[in-house]
Amino acid sequence: MSDFFTAFEKVTREDWKNKLINDLKGKDPSLLQIEDEIEELSLSTYYHSEDLKLTDTVPGNFPFTRGMNAPSNKWGNGFLVVIENEMEANKKALEALNAGADLLVFKSTKSDTNWNVVLSDIQLEHIESQFVISSEEEFEAVRDCVSMISSGIQYNIDFLENQWKDGSFNSIAEKFKTGQQAFCSISGFKVQQAGATTWQEVAFCLSTAHEYLVKLMELGFTIDQASACITFKLGVGSNYFYEIAKIRSLKRLWSKIVEAYEPEHSCSYACNITAVLGHTNKSLKDPHTNLLRQTTEAMSAINAGVNGIVILPYDSLSKNGSSQLAERMALNISSILKEESYLDVVIDPLGGSYSVENITDCIAKKSWELFQQLDGQGGVFINEALDSLRKKINEKQLLRIQKFNEGTTVGIGINKYLNSDEIENSWKEVHPYLSMNQLILENAYKTVEV
Repeated sequence: MSDFFTAFEKVTREDWKNKLINDLKGKDPSLLQIEDEIEELSLSTYYHSEDLKLTDTVPGNFPFTRGMNAPSNKWGNGFLVVIENEMEANKKALEALNAGADLLVFKSTKSDTNWNVVLSDIQLEHIESQFVISSEEEFEAVRDCVSMISSGIQYNIDFLENQWKDGSFNSIAEKFKTGQQAFCSISGFKVQQAGATTWQEVAFCLSTAHEYLVKLMELGFTIDQASACITFKLGVGSNYFYEIAKIRSLKRLWSKIVEAYEPEHSCSYACNITAVLGHTNKSLKDPHTNLLRQTTEAMSAINAGVNGIVILPYDSLSKNGSSQLAERMALNISSILKEESYLDVVIDPLGGSYSVENITDCIAKKSWELFQQLDGQGGVFINEALDSLRKKINEKQLLRIQKFNEGTTVGIGINKYLNSDEIENSWKEVHPYLSMNQLILENAYKTVEV
């Protein structure tokens, strides 16, 4: 039997480059190079097997760039339930479950929420659930209500938020010494929504998560126990391949940090990631374009292998609030990608792609450099390090606005091919995160000098 591959002449990288230059027909060869000013990445428009540095890229193997070994690429289809009225929130949660959600994220705006009413008839033992916690009292109230559920419960507590007292971390951590659950939530999503680059978001996540690891081990947790308490929330932007590479680089670098503490169990390397699709590039004036944006963003997160996806309704930050259309879209996108496109079948389908592997390397390198800088300043729980990172992110936010207003960055329906129909809706002000304002490009369009 003949060897199929010997029938074709091997093409080197130089052969490929010469062919591409020839196809340019005299145009500048620099067109084959991408210089991304915002991300500060220099990339080629083509890559070859000679560019591939990693040799062991099997899922389930260190450094876990392709994730942990699993029988499928399944993810949770998440829905955010904002609690203003308990009975209405319960109704909304049940409707979401009937519409295809299998991951519920609860966030209360009240200080005295009746969680028994909110969770009535919701069988938490059969789904995944997350609770956004903003005080020790709220934590105790939720924990008492769900104490009979042995798995699938996650607490999203961000101890960088101002309302948390110095002793709150130790007090809550003590509750998980005998049975670990994820409760240290790293809000990379909020940093991304402020305009951070991919590698700034990853570096922030690494710095915050590493601080949690150290704090937990100082309280007597083993590295295996500590890593089980940490969960990541990542934002997803519109650059398809960047976002895939960003998530893959976080997995790789997190495993590198965990390895340094010599865990006993391979599951300790796992990167528990919930991808959240926000509002930075969404439009109220041309709402139907959001369907395309949310779909490709969800595909990035899925193909990178996240544990759950929460697609926020595109108008949830508007003065009119979430519409039924936006809520239905948010749930259906994930369901269609799973039930009709079968994206849950293949683990890391882009693993081994010369381009994706090289972008992953680039983002990982810049992320690690920034993480080391922050670590050298004491980590993001120290004001000096946080101020330094905040300054860098604010600079990127202004640069994004400038590029958008110049038209260098294009948003269909926002700064190009505008919808002529009048929309009686507008964006509302959002509470800053770590003194960084939420970036909504439609809101910022032509509102600053460039």
